[in-house]
Amino acid sequence: MMKKAIRKKDLFYQLSKILKNWIFNDTKTKIGIFALTILIWFFTVLGNKYTYTFNVFLDVRNIMQDKTLKEKIPEKIQANFSGKGIDMLYLLMSNRSSFKFVLDLQNIRWFYDFQLNEYFSNNPEKIIIPRTADVEFDQIIWPDTIHVELDKFSAVRVPVIPQLNIEPVPGYIVVDCPQLSPDSVVISGPRTYIRKYKQIKTEEYTQTNLSTQLKIKLKLKVSDNDNITISPNSIELTQKVEQIGEKTIYNIPIDIIEVPKGINVELSPTSISLTVSSGVSLLKNLNPNDIKVYFNFSKSWKPDESIYIPSVSLPKGVIAWSNMTPRKIEVHVIRERTR
Repeated sequence: MMKKAIRKKDLFYQLSKILKNWIFNDTKTKIGIFALTILIWFFTVLGNKYTYTFNVFLDVRNIMQDKTLKEKIPEKIQANFSGKGIDMLYLLMSNRSSFKFVLDLQNIRWFYDFQLNEYFSNNPEKIIIPRTADVEFDQIIWPDTIHVELDKFSAVRVPVIPQLNIEPVPGYIVVDCPQLSPDSVVISGPRTYIRKYKQIKTEEYTQTNLSTQLKIKLKLKVSDNDNITISPNSIELTQKVEQIGEKTIYNIPIDIIEVPKGINVELSPTSISLTVSSGVSLLKNLNPNDIKVYFNFSKSWKPDESIYIPSVSLPKGVIAWSNMTPRKIEVHVIRERTR
């Protein structure tokens, strides 16, 4: 029994040794045989005939002068071709200019429905295929029909409106309007849609905790269905942000508005001082005449009152005021004598 067990063990050892020698010895020869097998299989496959569906570019040509496509049409169409595998592979690797379908609109005045299979079967010269690819056009898979509608071509320049939402860090303020470069663009396309646009909006942009000047590039937005081209299709936006400061403005004159005829009104005092808050650059050049302090006689005056608090209108960029001195003014009404 022991001898039989030893013989089986020796046999297993010999088989393992033979297998290892076959795997690890003469590796280059085995790799060569494997590569040759793959190569033979590859050329056999490429030599067979196949039918394949391609996504092919559609090239629209010869639109009448002063006209354009009113609606977008598919950029690519799906078509079946038959041929050997090597030719199919070549088509897949071809660039746009050498493999495409041409849709000729030379004789189309306003609209037309192209039955694609009929059109390209009757006009095989409109199918551009590389000369080295020996394939046959079978049929259009999608779409079967393309509706072409033309419109008058129009181009206008319109202003750009930014869609901007900026939140500075506490203690800072947005200064002035955003600077756009360019601040207007040219839109071109079918007149029907161009008429709708009096302005072009940017994409929406939000920025929080801003403490330095913002400079970004924003794309411009139009409806995807309007077949409109924008030039340029983006703008650069610059927005200043500054630290908030305070400044006391003295001798701000008080105006009297909406006084009826036949009445003279006198104020005491005739000027006040205010502390205003704004960006530091605006405060440097701010003067008393930039702030409007006024008393609206028609809306505020009452016969039995003489002491009032004047109204304040701040210029753009000034965010708040405080410390009005004096706080109240006295209003004296003097009626003109009638003869």
